[in-house]
Amino acid sequence: MASLTMASARGRWWLRAAFGLGVVLLVAQILAAVPVVRSWLEGHSGTRNALQDAVYLLAAALVWARAALVREDRGAWLLMAGGLTFYAAGTVYWIAVVVHLDPMPYPSAADGMWLAYYPFAYGAVYLLLRARQSRISLSTWLDGLIAASCAAAFASVAFLTGVTAESFGVGLSMLVSVAYPVSDIVLAGVLLGSWALSNWRLERVWTLLLTGMGINTVANALRMLETNSGVYLPSGWTDVLWTVALAVIVLAAWQTPQSSSERRPARALVGMVLPAALAYASMLLLLSDNWRAHPLPFVSSVLAATAITGAIVRMLLTVRTVEKLSDARRQARTDDLTGLPNRRRFLEILRRSLSESDPPVPLAVAIIDLDRFKEINDSFGHHLGDRLLRMVAKRLSEAIGTEGTLARLGGDEFGVIMQNADPVRAQKVAVCLLTALRRPFDLDQIALHVDASIGVAVHPDHGSDHSMLLRQADNAMYVAKNDHRGVALATGAADDVAGRQRLTTLEELRVGLDRGELALHYQPQMHLASGTVTGVEALVRWDHPRRGLVFPDVFLPLAEHAGLMGRLTLQVLDIALAQSRDWRADGLDLVVAVNLSASNLQDTTLPGHVADALSRYEVPPAALHLEVTEEILMRDAARATAVLEELREMGVRLAVDDYGTGYSSLAYLHALPVDDLKLDRAFVTHCDTDPRSAAIVKSTVELAHNLGMRMIAEGVESEAALDRLRDWDCDLVQGYHLSRPLPADRFTAWLAERHIFAQVPSEIDT
Repeated sequence: MASLTMASARGRWWLRAAFGLGVVLLVAQILAAVPVVRSWLEGHSGTRNALQDAVYLLAAALVWARAALVREDRGAWLLMAGGLTFYAAGTVYWIAVVVHLDPMPYPSAADGMWLAYYPFAYGAVYLLLRARQSRISLSTWLDGLIAASCAAAFASVAFLTGVTAESFGVGLSMLVSVAYPVSDIVLAGVLLGSWALSNWRLERVWTLLLTGMGINTVANALRMLETNSGVYLPSGWTDVLWTVALAVIVLAAWQTPQSSSERRPARALVGMVLPAALAYASMLLLLSDNWRAHPLPFVSSVLAATAITGAIVRMLLTVRTVEKLSDARRQARTDDLTGLPNRRRFLEILRRSLSESDPPVPLAVAIIDLDRFKEINDSFGHHLGDRLLRMVAKRLSEAIGTEGTLARLGGDEFGVIMQNADPVRAQKVAVCLLTALRRPFDLDQIALHVDASIGVAVHPDHGSDHSMLLRQADNAMYVAKNDHRGVALATGAADDVAGRQRLTTLEELRVGLDRGELALHYQPQMHLASGTVTGVEALVRWDHPRRGLVFPDVFLPLAEHAGLMGRLTLQVLDIALAQSRDWRADGLDLVVAVNLSASNLQDTTLPGHVADALSRYEVPPAALHLEVTEEILMRDAARATAVLEELREMGVRLAVDDYGTGYSSLAYLHALPVDDLKLDRAFVTHCDTDPRSAAIVKSTVELAHNLGMRMIAEGVESEAALDRLRDWDCDLVQGYHLSRPLPADRFTAWLAERHIFAQVPSEIDT
């Protein structure tokens, strides 16, 4: 039979009829406990027996139907249906056979059937628990131990008080007599322990099942007490409890299982209070031995002591967890390298200080950014850079003393909060900090001089909340860095407007990248020996929906600072290679040059992205040139070199862009796996009029050729400069004299008008 949803299964007419019959039988069983009705049933034993058989058989049938029709938790309900079937079979056999025998045998086959219910019940609870709790923590296991031990302790009191070894009989009779209370004691522990292991959740299915099975266990205990006391009456209230237990179990079976997202553990307070309450109850049970008429069963004492021991261990574990959480909270607010408060702690202190400032009192915030720290870090290594940061933190801490709170905000940036500091005092403290930093640091016999830029903002003059103050201080720090002032005080609205403009541009750029607003313009590169255009440089523009075409000097620094260069570069690469594919389809085998930033070369996944893009657009690697600046030496040069080597092995040509403006070292030219040098326009533009520029260009062309590289000159703006470069055997040129950067369609038209395109001979490429 195909599995149905719970709703469709419950909608079947015969199932609704069965539930209706169940309600009738439940009401009849309750009425049977009323003395007048019970007296009538004593004279009509057949009716009483049929009623009892019908209750057990219908309950088993309804759970079987649930397991057959609904897939969710099927295994658990098959087990429960099997257990109830044995229970019902035992009841039917008892009523039909055993009660008519004289003397009645003990144990009988009915006892075996009743006892068979328990392993099925244990299995059903286990499967339901496993489906709802895949991973159980140590504290939850302890909660389960406490709950199971406490429940079993109280159950053992009910089942074992006053019971002696003689009352169990001998042989098989003893085994069966012991099995009943032991099974119920274990079941009581399993039920409450499983609730604890489920994190005390209150899911309907789970709650109803545990409640029904719990009522059944209570009814068994009452039956045992009544039998031992000789007061048991058929169709009494104990039978009503059994019937109610069956009804609740059936109701649990036909509840719609909640999804994992809907299953929520109980509140943390419940998870703390319930284990404590159970341990307290176990302790009271042990103490009750002093005033009880019968001594507490030994098993009950052991179980209660187990619950208390589990509670003690749980408490110790909780204390340890609290200590770990406290340590984690402290570590999460402390900078690992310097031991100073980190950005999170800094913001907490600042927010609290501002909220407690009523009425507002002057409070200053300073942002300290070390100048040229990356150069120090990359030149001398990260180990020495970390030592320097620790020494900087120590010196700043000594300089600030009790004047404020110092924190490391990240990288080479520090923050200071100064209480009761007006602008004059705040600037004075900032100057003292800067003076302290400017004293040389002795590191491994190297005296390093460190400078810094400090921006200061004061509450309430420059902002009423923490975000405004930090923004103003950050803007002032940029002013100090750009103007080489050292210390700058926020000026209010103007700085804030500039900061907001930067943030707005950055957010618009993020959106623009998502919307594909980048566009490429192409500037031709001419091969001087043949006079033909052999390639183009792809120059990125931002086609802003409101501001129009935005040039890269506006947004590339922001993208670099915000970590967006990876996304931006991959988009540029995609656009350039798509255009290269289209040109190649039209017979224009142009080489396309794309610029990489220094941060791109720290990404070891870049070669894989490039390879995927070349394959996707079916462009050969030799048709792609990648240009990098000398700034790579200011970062992790070893990693950048590894990335460049992998790109070159793919067949992509590499060029050093803006040569002569950066670190320009013959040592790195010898080590870097590059094919071309691209001389900066500052030297090329005036090479026909300035002897110094001419000497630099001519010698650089010779240097490139001697190193087996090609020379590309950019910034060619006159025919005279072009002639000089041709005389010096420069390989490729580009500049406004040839063409400004143009959109792809206009560049294609420009190329067609001049008829200066030719496929590059193989000897030119090498």
